[in-house]
Amino acid sequence: MGEIVAAVVAGHVPTVMMPEPVRRAMGGGEDTTLVEGFHRMKQALEDAGADTLVIFDTHWFTTVDHVVDGRAHHKGMYTSEELPNTISDYAFDYPGAPELGALIEELARERRVPMSNTTNEHIGHHYPTLNVLHYVHRGHEKVLSVGVCQTATAEDFLEFGEILGQAIRQSNARVGLIASGGMSHKFWPMKQLRAHGNYDPANVLTPEARAFDARILGLWADGDHATVIDLYPEYRKFSPEGFFGHYLMMVGAVGGPRCTAKGELMSRYENAVGTGQVHVWFDLVPERVAVEA
Repeated sequence: MGEIVAAVVAGHVPTVMMPEPVRRAMGGGEDTTLVEGFHRMKQALEDAGADTLVIFDTHWFTTVDHVVDGRAHHKGMYTSEELPNTISDYAFDYPGAPELGALIEELARERRVPMSNTTNEHIGHHYPTLNVLHYVHRGHEKVLSVGVCQTATAEDFLEFGEILGQAIRQSNARVGLIASGGMSHKFWPMKQLRAHGNYDPANVLTPEARAFDARILGLWADGDHATVIDLYPEYRKFSPEGFFGHYLMMVGAVGGPRCTAKGELMSRYENAVGTGQVHVWFDLVPERVAVEA
């Protein structure tokens, strides 16, 4: 019987793929805490015994259904179309999770939830998956990337997360869920963004966005996922990355509004050219996770 052994919201900003001297120059002499946070995350995933990583990728947008990448193997060379001078010719090679992908598809079909399990070897990869794996993958974990359907509602994301959680429990996998995406996500205009490039949260685009991010972080710390979900329509005004689908699918897999897993910071809350970024690890002790067999 499978188990979800970890759940984490992770920032994936391209900065983490830069050499340390460049990162420190951007931070006025200080490195982004996201990098050290990734090292902590890797150890925590190892301690939890994760053998499979499910990554909710906020740059992989789908339109008519939920899609997972169920290939047996992932190997290639990646250059970011968004930032080709920052992430270029990056080689990756890791095993896939085809059995889990097929099981998710089967359960989605039974519940008549629009979903596709692609095994097409030509489908592209995205850096919210690759940047995270660069730091936390230990070489042997199977990986399943999950897209964000841009026509989905909060209820749709939660429902698909519930299906995913059910599939994991029916598998033989020990899964770490990684919601790869930021919090409030609006950038400074091009001619201003370099003046706001360091990691100080004061550089998040607006005080209102920063305050709402802080509100969400406080609720996560308290394990109050029900209120976070209720606040979704209001939070959308601040454009959380990927429509906040990465978080909603992740929490849907561990009980949705019934989940009371408390969040622990694995980095500081930081700015990235106007957006809010952070790593948050959720404590999945059994009494805080509500799941159905």
